[in-house]
Amino acid sequence: MSGAGAEMGRSRKMIGPMSLVWTLGVAVAAVAFMGGALNLGAAIVRWTGSQLAMALFLPVSVVLGAGAWMLVLAAAWRLRRNYLRHNGIAMSAVVVESDLRCKQGLGVLNFDLWQVKVEAEFPHPDSGGDARVQKQFFYPQCREVKARALAERLSVGSSVPIVVRKNYALFDIPKRPVWADIW
Repeated sequence: MSGAGAEMGRSRKMIGPMSLVWTLGVAVAAVAFMGGALNLGAAIVRWTGSQLAMALFLPVSVVLGAGAWMLVLAAAWRLRRNYLRHNGIAMSAVVVESDLRCKQGLGVLNFDLWQVKVEAEFPHPDSGGDARVQKQFFYPQCREVKARALAERLSVGSSVPIVVRKNYALFDIPKRPVWADIW
């Protein structure tokens, strides 16, 4: 949407072309990363020659690979947030939509996940028109209190710090959003 459309009372969603590249790239990279974890597990089995290692390599490789992938995503989030903090403009936005839901049986091993979905509106520093940024945050079932605290902190009408650069914006809070919303 052009800047003129934003001036007529409609807000422009903050999404850039790299968001699609990020989403597709992370999906491909996750598959490659897990393949690498499985190959490493198989190499360890061949090196040790142990029957126990052979029996455990698949579940151990998957669990360790998934855990390591979460660390990779956390590092990508920190790098992205630091880059935008350094090169972007710090602003304040007003939360216009906030939702807390319990997603039944979606987590690993069929645990529930708490989803906090937040959308905030702010005047874009370049165009002056209203812009919106939306992010989702997931919490495992055992972190319900933290999910509720974030939903309360980011309730409708509250102010939230954001960092904006061109067509990208992020909430400047410590919690990492879901993998698709990192970019």
